[in-house]
Amino acid sequence: MKHKESLKHVAGATKIFMTALILLIAIAILQAIIIQTAVMLTIPKRRSTIKKPKVELSEEEKLLQKIRNSAKQFLPDGTIHLVYPLGLKSGLLDEPEKEEIYDANGMLIWSGLIKDRPYEYLSWSRRLSGYHERFDEIRMKQIQLITPELSRSLQIPVRVQEKTEQVWRYEPTRQLFVGYHTDGGKIGFLGSTGFIDSKSRAKPFGRFKLFTAWCPQDSLNPTLLWQTNRRVYEINFEKQQVQLIFESDKANIKHISLHKWRDIRPETPQDSNIPYRPLIKCLTEDNKHHLIMRNPDQKVTVTVDDDWWSEYLSFTATTKDIFLQRPEIERRPPANILKSPRLADEWLRKFEGKPYKKWIELYRVDNQGNLNRMNRYDWTIPVRVRPGRKVQESRPWEKTKRYVCQLSSPLYDLAWYLLGGESWVYSYRSNFLIYDFAQIVAELRPGNNIFNWLLGLAMAGFAFWHGRPRQTSRGKLIFWLAFTLVFNLAGLLTYLALNHISMTKCSACGKNRGLAQVNCVRCGAELPTPERRKPDLILNT
Repeated sequence: MKHKESLKHVAGATKIFMTALILLIAIAILQAIIIQTAVMLTIPKRRSTIKKPKVELSEEEKLLQKIRNSAKQFLPDGTIHLVYPLGLKSGLLDEPEKEEIYDANGMLIWSGLIKDRPYEYLSWSRRLSGYHERFDEIRMKQIQLITPELSRSLQIPVRVQEKTEQVWRYEPTRQLFVGYHTDGGKIGFLGSTGFIDSKSRAKPFGRFKLFTAWCPQDSLNPTLLWQTNRRVYEINFEKQQVQLIFESDKANIKHISLHKWRDIRPETPQDSNIPYRPLIKCLTEDNKHHLIMRNPDQKVTVTVDDDWWSEYLSFTATTKDIFLQRPEIERRPPANILKSPRLADEWLRKFEGKPYKKWIELYRVDNQGNLNRMNRYDWTIPVRVRPGRKVQESRPWEKTKRYVCQLSSPLYDLAWYLLGGESWVYSYRSNFLIYDFAQIVAELRPGNNIFNWLLGLAMAGFAFWHGRPRQTSRGKLIFWLAFTLVFNLAGLLTYLALNHISMTKCSACGKNRGLAQVNCVRCGAELPTPERRKPDLILNT
């Protein structure tokens, strides 16, 4: 009997869960359809056939436009120049052929071919991007999937005189490389402690995040820069060496940027007269920038203000100095406002239809990671309104989305904070299931709006009105009220779908009561016993 009762409770809970899940998915699909329909109806279509009147710019507007479209370049002494491109080279790539160089006051100081430029500007660290520059955890997951061509593995060849003699295969379960001779036989293992010939003593690298590869100038075999959650290694398969470049003790690595690190070919006088040092920048989740430099070896940690745009800070190092370049924009919400989508939206609305400022700053970094500002340049981004067009204070589809999302469950907000808010963009990119779920949550969450809770209370009130005369137990009614409040519209629909109870009038108090309980919930009277009737006798003759 106990086993049957347990199965009954499990079946009831499963029925409620599946019904609520199906209704949540159905409501999410309906919300998405309404939002996309509003977007299509409110965003005007582009009409390329209509010729727009040409507006003549004033001299001041022409200067502002030229400043806006110029590259802001720094000299090693901190001087800033505005480099404005002119004309295009003939060929497939739209590269500028000539340029004009202006000083900070907008005065022309040089004009001519780019190859004849008399100045050499600082170049900066850059994040790895593109299909050929990086191999990240998403691509690693993709090659491991079972496809019509079956799953694949990551293999690094080692060649001797144009002939492949070794192959190093990465094994995701062990998180290390296993080496094989092409003519048969195992070489050994490459892990976090270097080359090991014993499987039991090989140590894993850790969870893979990203790698980039290059062939040094004195070799035909690739060297890998291998990033895990908290470490960066340099792996040389030809020499069977593993070097730990960086390790973070307190926080995971968000991303890495490189500058002159990959020794692809020797430097020539035409490449650069500035004596750069190879540099890696590791940005960790605690908002610290860790700089690793060579020639000579040096490590510096730079901590910046939380309101700085850390994702876009660039570094470079010469034999004499370390520099930081910081771009900034007035429209970007501060860190404390970015935590709330509603506050961030209000912040951006303040700048709609108004000019705003941008600026760029150059800092010198000392050996302790302290910053000393060398220069700053500000410019204004004008906002031009086309004739006959008004700047909208708010977009109608955004209002539609805000109202539609109030029908979502408050649990979406809880899931958003448990996932880490905005940080899920970086944390869950390799997990397709969680990443897609996080995107749905970000799109449909109500945003802790008071109207969402008032709507939930109204639906719970309706469930109470509907369920009070039908209740079979007080605990069950309280459960459904809480369920409706937490799941909002999906909770109310689930309650109505699973509580089809017939009603009748109580013979004692005359009010409606459910037939699932013997006693009336209002007056306590029992259901009346049906009157006895004479039995029908069927006689066989």
